[in-house]
Amino acid sequence: MPLRIFTANLYNGRAQPNGLAAVLRAVRPDVVAVQELSENAAAVLSDWGVSRLLDPDDNTTGMGLALNTDATFDRLEFPHRNPVRARFDGAPWGFECVEIVGTHLVNPISWPWSDSRRLRVAEATALEQLAVEPTPTRVIVGDFNSSPAWALYRRMRRFAVDAAVAADTARATWGYFPRSPAMLRIDHAFIQGARSLGTRPVRIPGSDHRALVVDLVPAED
Repeated sequence: MPLRIFTANLYNGRAQPNGLAAVLRAVRPDVVAVQELSENAAAVLSDWGVSRLLDPDDNTTGMGLALNTDATFDRLEFPHRNPVRARFDGAPWGFECVEIVGTHLVNPISWPWSDSRRLRVAEATALEQLAVEPTPTRVIVGDFNSSPAWALYRRMRRFAVDAAVAADTARATWGYFPRSPAMLRIDHAFIQGARSLGTRPVRIPGSDHRALVVDLVPAED
């Protein structure tokens, strides 16, 4: 049985709560990681799963994690938005301890560009420091605001596996408007100590991002 992770940017409250609830019922994930979480979506997740850390806000900084198993949670200290982290027993899926990190990196075109570049370099350094901390399985998911053409994405791949590329299922996840075609792949799942069975984008009504659904099993020896 694979561990199914669902990550989505909820467009700062514009994703439709009923649509999000319907997608969750259809996808049936084990882990939900959300960015740009506002109160309306937090109300949906407050009734989902077994354990959760939800920190909604209305200025694109809202973040949350919800799981269908018991977990311990904390917030990491990062240069821009602080990621949410959960650790849990992965035995039901064949893992040992699993660490899930939900993150949302600064937009590279936010003005002033010099500040955005400085923050992105600092965020990448913080992620590298996180990646060397020992744990059997780590999954870093979220809106990285980085397509594979960007240096930050390439830097991530130095120390973690892109779950979409590993399974040959890479697809665009973001469009200019909620109803426009997806044009860029900027939502990712980077994995350590796991093997990807595949990823797929899923439309959430009202959001400019597709959710990314990721299925993982233990890494082969």
